Parts: sequence; C-alpha cells; structure tokens
Amino acid sequence: MVERISTASRYAQLVADMKINEFNFNKLTAQLSSGKKLTSITDDPIASVNYVNTTRQLGRIESYEQNVNTALSELNALDDFMELARGYLQTAWDKAVQANSQTYGNDSLEAIKTEIDEITKTMVDLANSEYDDNYIFAGANTKLIPYEIDENGYVNYKGTPQDNPDYVRQTEVADGVFEVVNTTGDKVFGYFIQEDVTRDGHGDIVTKNPDDNKYYYEDGTLYTGDGSDLTTTAEDKAEGVFGALRQLSNSIQKVLDGDTVNGYKEMNETLDMFANAHNDILNQQTKFGGIYNRMEMTSSTLETTNENLTSYITELNSIDYATAITQWMSAQYAYQASLQVAAGSMNLSLLNYIS
Repeated sequence: MVERISTASRYAQLVADMKINEFNFNKLTAQLSSGKKLTSITDDPIASVNYVNTTRQLGRIESYEQNVNTALSELNALDDFMELARGYLQTAWDKAVQANSQTYGNDSLEAIKTEIDEITKTMVDLANSEYDDNYIFAGANTKLIPYEIDENGYVNYKGTPQDNPDYVRQTEVADGVFEVVNTTGDKVFGYFIQEDVTRDGHGDIVTKNPDDNKYYYEDGTLYTGDGSDLTTTAEDKAEGVFGALRQLSNSIQKVLDGDTVNGYKEMNETLDMFANAHNDILNQQTKFGGIYNRMEMTSSTLETTNENLTSYITELNSIDYATAITQWMSAQYAYQASLQVAAGSMNLSLLNYIS
C-alpha cells in the first residue's frame, strides 16, 4: 500500500520551511543592523548566559573602581593634612626648644607664647578640614565639626573617639574585601581638656567601673581602701599635638607670672610631648601610606580585570561582518526561494493533475 501525502501536509511543511528561513533571515538582519551577535537569548543560550553573568561582574568591578578612586582621593587629602600638621608641629617644637633654654627675657617668651597660640588656632582649623563636604578627622561623625577651643583655651574633641570601634569608615574594594579610609582627630591631634580625676590618699588615680560601682587603678588593680580617702578634682588632661601646644603656652605664662620652677618644669615636659605627637602623626601617615599603596595595586588589578572582561564580552557579542554578510545573503536567497516555492505550490489545484 502506497501512503498518500496530502496537500495540507505539504502546505504545512512548505510554511514551516518558509518560517525557518524567515527567522534566520530576520536574525541575521538584526545582527547586522545592531552589530551585535546576541539580539535575544535564543540566538546562543550559553553565550547569552555568559554575557549576562560577565556584565553583572563588570558592574560590580566598576563600583569597586569608583570606591577605590574615591578612597584614594580622600587618602591623598588625609596625608596632605597630616603633612601640614607635621610642619606646624616642627615649628612649635623648635619654639619649645628655644623657650626651654631659659635664656629668653619676658618679651621674647611673650612673643613665643603668642606664636604658639596662633599655631594652635591654625592646627584647630587644620583638624577641622573637610573633604567632599565631610569632616575628615571626625571619625564616623563626618557632619560634626570635630574640634573647638572654648573660652578657657581648652581644645575639645567632639568626633568619634579612637577607643570607640565604631569610628571606622570602610570601603569595599573587592568581593568581601574592605579597607579603612579614616582615622580620628584625637589619634592624630590629641586634645587639651579638663576632666574630673579621682585619686586615693597617695595621689594615685582610680576610676569607677559603672558595671560594679567599684574603683580600679590604671593597671586594673581593685582599690580596696576607704571611700572617704578618695578625692575628685578637675584636672587638665593633655594628649598629642594640642596637649603639647597648650601646655607649652600655659607653662610660658607661668614663667611670665613668676612661677619659674613649675613653669620651666612643665615646659621641659612638652619636649617629650612634641616628640610623641610627631611620632603619632608619622605612624598614621605610615599606616595610611600602606593602605594607599594597596589600593593603588587593587586599582591596577581592577583595571586589568575590567579590560579582560570587556574584551571577553566584545568577543561574545561582536559579529564578523564579512561572515555575517555572507550568511545574510545566503539566508536572503533561501528565504526568497522558499517564498517562490510556496507561492508556486499553493497555486496548484486538482485540475492541474487532470489530463
């Protein structure tokens, strides 16, 4: 028995072939007009998935590059400010050495004190420097001005203190990799404040622990004496650059007021204070210099990765025009041929077969 091929099935096959040729022609036309190989996910599912994943990765890398560039700019500003601070500190240190020579008269000491007071004001302005509308030495409180000098000459720090772990601001420079981009004012510049200090009968400092309401010495030893032996008074607390500057100014004033013994004693102490303050700033510069160098290497790595991924995406999605045009012309001929065959076949009827 011979199977009969119906007219309907033949027409259906002709239409299906025509649709395939039309699809191929339209796809190649779209690729040529856009210059892109992947106009839809059906063009090449595997390449399309790779393209989407790589594009997503490129987006993350561009975000990291932006983070790194912003951080590098801020670290540059941070280093510049600290370098300026070291310069002013060196000038003040030289003045401290001169004053400690005890060879200057009152007029000269008065002039040194005036210069030290001006340096203090300049250092406060420097410590209150802004970068990108943020106070750079305020810790995490970047919108709060970190330093102020009160009417009594105390230099108070209002930013996040260095002993608070929340002072840290970080930026993500790679997947799960973060770099610290800030320090605190009290770590770089110190302070000169007045605070209540509690001492025992021997004059040793004790501090009350709020958790158990007991007093402890600075080495952590529990105070076991009588509470009535403790006395609390307001005392000056000097740390870092501002501590050295204010103590130098105050000690000169004591000498000018006639208290030469205590004045020169405290003035001599400022030499070590200036040396320590200089080391504090230098240590911070060294620390952030290392971070800056790491970020520069990270920036180079991100740039190379970006270039490689961009090249890969281009390879995935760019067409070879010579090959594409040849394929397009073949697809056009095939499509036109299928249209002609379909048109010719559909004009046939039963009468064409009757002789």
